[in-house]
Amino acid sequence: MKNLLKYDLLFALLIITTSCHKEKETISDVIIGKWEWVKTVIPYGGQETNPQTSGFSQTLEFMSNGKMQEYKNDLLINSSNYTIETNPSNTKDNLFTSTIITSHFYMEADTLIFSEAYVDGPVYYYVRHK
Repeated sequence: MKNLLKYDLLFALLIITTSCHKEKETISDVIIGKWEWVKTVIPYGGQETNPQTSGFSQTLEFMSNGKMQEYKNDLLINSSNYTIETNPSNTKDNLFTSTIITSHFYMEADTLIFSEAYVDGPVYYYVRHK
């Protein structure tokens, strides 16, 4: 009888610990929301622009249904579907494709970074809208 009680307790503990396990969020989940442009850097030229130097703000909004919207000075200027492909051997190597943006991207903390530096292009930085 004591062994049966031990097994019941172990089974209950196993159920509790596995039911509380949260699945790891994918990059497709984490990107959902609004992102504000903070700067663009051209690494090979050393140039940097931002909303203050360019005279406009820009926001990207990603929705869970695969749609994105681009705002300039809070006015909707573009809308598009998007896809995200992740390299299975390097989870930091993500490819974002839409009619607005086609670029490799990654995230650092709450910063979304679209990088075209591999072809001497700019690197765009966005922070999560609060």
